[in-house]
Amino acid sequence: MFDKIGQLKDLWKLKSQMEEIKKRLDNMVIKVDSPNHLFEVTISGSQEVKEVRVDPLIKNFSEDKIAEEVKSVFNKAVRDSQGMAAQAMGNFSMPQA
Repeated sequence: MFDKIGQLKDLWKLKSQMEEIKKRLDNMVIKVDSPNHLFEVTISGSQEVKEVRVDPLIKNFSEDKIAEEVKSVFNKAVRDSQGMAAQAMGNFSMPQA
């Protein structure tokens, strides 16, 4: 019975740690610029897009080039936010069994 109580305490601790990590990730943001600086994406550590900026010079580029810029900036933003999340999770410790 005391084993079950200990397991419940461990689960509660784990839940609290996960909530704390989520809060930290929600508050972390990075800005990523596309290769030709046509787009800037601001994304949180929890991978929520906060802002997208579009340069007025976009009208000087082809549809294919614009599509490539969008793809590039969003892929980099996702990779960078995943790195932030991995770093935040690095400080995370599982309860001992």
